Amino acid sequence: MTEVLLTAISFVLIILLGIIIRGLRMLPANAGDICKKLMMTFTMPAAIIINFTRSDNITGIFIWILLLGFLVNVFMLAVATVITKNRPDNERALYMMCLPSMNIGAFGIPFIATFLPPVGTVAASVFDAGNAIVCTGGGYAFTSAYLGGGNRLDPLDFVKKLVTSVPLMTYVVMFALSLAGIRLPDAAITLLQPTANANTFLAMLMLGLLFHMEFKRDYIVDIVKILVIRHLFSIPASLLAYFLLPFDLPIRQALVFAILCPVSAVATMYTGLCGGDEGKASAANSISIILSVLEMMLLLVLMKL
Repeated sequence: MTEVLLTAISFVLIILLGIIIRGLRMLPANAGDICKKLMMTFTMPAAIIINFTRSDNITGIFIWILLLGFLVNVFMLAVATVITKNRPDNERALYMMCLPSMNIGAFGIPFIATFLPPVGTVAASVFDAGNAIVCTGGGYAFTSAYLGGGNRLDPLDFVKKLVTSVPLMTYVVMFALSLAGIRLPDAAITLLQPTANANTFLAMLMLGLLFHMEFKRDYIVDIVKILVIRHLFSIPASLLAYFLLPFDLPIRQALVFAILCPVSAVATMYTGLCGGDEGKASAANSISIILSVLEMMLLLVLMKL
């Protein structure tokens, strides 16, 4: 248990390192965005491939996990739409972008890959594929059209965003290959391994470099509401996933981690595109990261990993 907690603490230290580097201006202001691009294009896809090849338990049941990831996001988007019915469009955009999204790829996967068997990482990756459909474009497409803003997203543009998402397409291709029983050559795995190993460090460093928090008085109420509503859903949902879903234990554990992930980083950008307050969305994202780190460490103890 001591080793597990030290590993979790090391993740926190890497995030703090990113915050310090940003504060001291040791790297360019866009270093976080560069890390994100490197991670999304290279290290995360490599990690996804490695974890799929390590798991021999990929069956058709994972399709239900993908559907579950999609429906969870749709449900939370519907909740945001209903509870903000009588509020201004800029406030509705904030809730509709920040309530559904989960930062599973950059935040959850490194935790899961470190402490759970490969099948757990695969389950979280498949769940994230469903999450990504809404998180990386679907939620924005609906919100911008529903609120009647000028930033409407054409269906073809939406599809283009999905098919050009390297992690999402990696999920899809590896899932299909696994179901078909096709395994990549060992030489390919050996070549990808160093890149995959860099994913955890790069992901945690990126979170620190992008960390942004402002304690403006008018921010507090909405941020607290968003985080409370997310937890009013995520805590019961994680309990249901752990105790009721008919999957093996590592898969159920992975789903609990995934459901408790923080607000997605892209929610900030999409909030701004829909006319919402990007600063408020960024602060909500950063505070949710702190909460998720604490929750992940508590889960490691409770699950005796």
